[in-house]
Amino acid sequence: MGWLDFTGDNGINSIFDVETNKRKGHYRDDALIPFKTKGDNNKYEDFSGVVGAFSRLMSDTALKGGVDMQLLRNEMKNKVDVRNDDEFNVLFHIVEELYFSDGKLLPTNIKSLSYVHSNITQQQVAEYLYSLFVDGTDLRDQYLLMSAKEETNVLENLVFSSLEDTEKSKDTSFQKADCLLPYVKEVFIKDLKVLMRDNDIYKTYISRFLAYYYLFYVSQLAVKLSKFEKGQRNEIEKIFFSVNWEIVTRVRPGYEYGWKYVKEAISHMFSHSVVLEMMSRNLENKHFDYIGIYNRMLGTDDDETAAKEINEVCSTYKQWIPLDYSKCKHDSQKDGVCQASNAVRSLYETVDYQFINGGRASHYRGYNKKFIDFAQKNFGKWGGTSGYIMAVNENDIVMFTKIILDENDGKIRLSKLFTEFEKRGLLFDRESKKKITILYEKMNLLEKRSDSGDAQYVKSIL
Repeated sequence: MGWLDFTGDNGINSIFDVETNKRKGHYRDDALIPFKTKGDNNKYEDFSGVVGAFSRLMSDTALKGGVDMQLLRNEMKNKVDVRNDDEFNVLFHIVEELYFSDGKLLPTNIKSLSYVHSNITQQQVAEYLYSLFVDGTDLRDQYLLMSAKEETNVLENLVFSSLEDTEKSKDTSFQKADCLLPYVKEVFIKDLKVLMRDNDIYKTYISRFLAYYYLFYVSQLAVKLSKFEKGQRNEIEKIFFSVNWEIVTRVRPGYEYGWKYVKEAISHMFSHSVVLEMMSRNLENKHFDYIGIYNRMLGTDDDETAAKEINEVCSTYKQWIPLDYSKCKHDSQKDGVCQASNAVRSLYETVDYQFINGGRASHYRGYNKKFIDFAQKNFGKWGGTSGYIMAVNENDIVMFTKIILDENDGKIRLSKLFTEFEKRGLLFDRESKKKITILYEKMNLLEKRSDSGDAQYVKSIL
């Protein structure tokens, strides 16, 4: 008995079936990443729609769809008792002025976030974040407690109830993601709990907070996958950020080990997704990444058998998509003692080579395009001939400083603060740290405990 499942509707052989998969489509691992190859106009560069979908998952709210002002008008009119149309027109005009801008609901409070419209792509990203970080925790309970404490007036309740679909069943059957990076989840949970202590702070920062943690997780995952079984599950990858009010040259770590480093890893995500989807079709019915396969197989009697099966899949793949693979060389010098891991890396090299050289580059590039657009627009700084660098703005520094200070009784040593930043993926070089320190000085947040200046503390932000 082997390890991989070859037969049946969900077996690996079904991928290569000329009848059921005539177009030779590649199945992707949706539990790994929420990217799609199909091009459409649904983007998530603006994370407000992601916040809306995330809030509905947290509050168990169903929305009627997009904000249709005529539909809202009809729903409200059915709920209120007015003497004539003129009275209602006045009321509805007040609602439009107070709660909407260009037909979009304004985020006036926590409850209003659940009624912000989302497109399908924003919904998928929100589901991804929810399943990564919220499932199996008490975060949703704390969110509901925070929301329950919020006061809303009669007019707000009328608007919200008119937007909500009380008859629509709550769909919790979306694709659940496996959190492969526990160190990201740990700080997400801790930080979100801090935000939920204050409704205004939560409302102010939640969009940027979710956007950053999405970038943090996916960037770390991409680099981790590029290391295959040599990646460390609980070790943060060193990805450098800069601040967007500084100039970064090519000799700075933020150039070589910033966005350039991440984008290269991201560019191969479709191949990783295809390979790991194949590996998920195993007789144990378990989802594995490269580290998981290594830990499962190393030193076991199944290692050799699994390696033979994976090599068989690789041979079948080459026959399925005929191509001159003579230049696709497996570097055996990188092989380790786990035979299954070596075979998986060889399969990945074959799949990746085919996408780059076999005329399917459009799907290959399209898979990660939306994430690249999102990252460059929200956390990118154009450096001219140096291209984009990964950068955070002043508000990001303030947000995470507030969060970290709240977790440390309102005061923390400057050196420790930068260590806490690193736990959240915000790794800065010496020059960037100087810029941030100057920012703290301008905000009057630095407190020196010695004449030498070695003992500097950052104090609470009001």
